[in-house]
Amino acid sequence: MFHPSIDDCFALCAFIISVLNFHHLKRTGLQLFPLFLFFILVVKGVKLILPHETLWLYNISTTVAFIFYAYILSLILQDTAFRTMALRFAFVYPVLVLFNLFFIQGFTRLHSYTMILGALFMIIFCGLFFYELLLDPREDQLLKDPGFWVSTGILFYYLGDLSYDILFNLLQKYATNTGWKLFINIDNNLTLILYTCFIIAFLCKRNPRRSLSR
Repeated sequence: MFHPSIDDCFALCAFIISVLNFHHLKRTGLQLFPLFLFFILVVKGVKLILPHETLWLYNISTTVAFIFYAYILSLILQDTAFRTMALRFAFVYPVLVLFNLFFIQGFTRLHSYTMILGALFMIIFCGLFFYELLLDPREDQLLKDPGFWVSTGILFYYLGDLSYDILFNLLQKYATNTGWKLFINIDNNLTLILYTCFIIAFLCKRNPRRSLSR
């Protein structure tokens, strides 16, 4: 019997809201979110069916997530140099993941080294977004800005994820089962914050001063 977790329900809710608001998302640059969230739901579905064969799924889904978020953040960022940096990361990152899997950590382990790298860059890109906000504050429109909520969700998620990823290799070495279960629990809780922010972003009215569509 399948037992969906709370974060599975939040992912489904985020997907449904993104589909229902797709006409709005097309005007904000977030139109790829329904496709991405559908991919996440498929991954979660496979995990429910094959709960003991999920390592390869994590390696694939986390890599896709880093690439997707880097692309979305490249749309949110205003400065051309910052946007270019995010796009270049999206192209280079999968190459780094493959190199890590083939020559360093292998396919039988979680690609924690490149996950740490990816989390660091997500935090940097989100930090650049908030830096731009400091230079051009819009307090009256900030909570209506979908880019703000997307960036906030990604920032909180990867701040929490990074702290664990750094310790993952040690836990995997000395407490394999405990380390993996802890990873799943932490990831599930962080995902609740991430999807909540995404849902708010999907429901936001378009900010006329900061459109994600360029």
